[in-house]
Amino acid sequence: MSELIFAPSEFAFGYSGCKRCYYDLKNDNIRVSTAFPSIFSKLDRLQKEFYHNKSSNVLNANIEPGKIKTDYERLQKSELLKDNKGREFILRGKIDAYIDHGSFFSIIDFKVTNIDEKKIEVYKTQLLSYAIMFEKPNEKYLKLTPIKNLGIFCFEPEKIQSVDKNPSFNMKTQYYPIQRDDDYLFKFITEILDFLEGPKPNFDEKCGLCNLKKNNFSS
Repeated sequence: MSELIFAPSEFAFGYSGCKRCYYDLKNDNIRVSTAFPSIFSKLDRLQKEFYHNKSSNVLNANIEPGKIKTDYERLQKSELLKDNKGREFILRGKIDAYIDHGSFFSIIDFKVTNIDEKKIEVYKTQLLSYAIMFEKPNEKYLKLTPIKNLGIFCFEPEKIQSVDKNPSFNMKTQYYPIQRDDDYLFKFITEILDFLEGPKPNFDEKCGLCNLKKNNFSS
């Protein structure tokens, strides 16, 4: 199998979701494209506009002083990497924000989600991947090093209040730091590549997409 390109965002809801669908996607390029709701794209833009060039302490008082940058819009690509068995892969994706602390950097991802400490484990591999992408980029891409901190900044709508007679959402926010652990990430990707080189899983009866594919593809 030639080197694979992994999007960091696919780990939480791809491999960690339906194994058959993930296998089909990565090995056979079988995918179902759905339009991303435009309201989330607008929310993403508003978040970035609000936090760009602000001090890092608006996210959390315990973050070291620095300036938040949300204007790096390019799709980032890593150099050619190898898992623990020497198999080649590339990481490619886009971040929401990084913090320039002067002598080091932090990477932050914005999440509109229920605030729950369990989100750390859900998004851990995504943030770890971002760190590798920016410390070991393809030579044509931005390099940020060293990356000392990683974290997710969660937004959860809490209530609607009236501002000048217009409804306004009040957002509850919470910052969760994520511990840097490159060994964990490479062990995780090695597990994925072992899976992708193995036998094709059966359709998952609990997966709606699997049930749809049964009518079009053999098991």
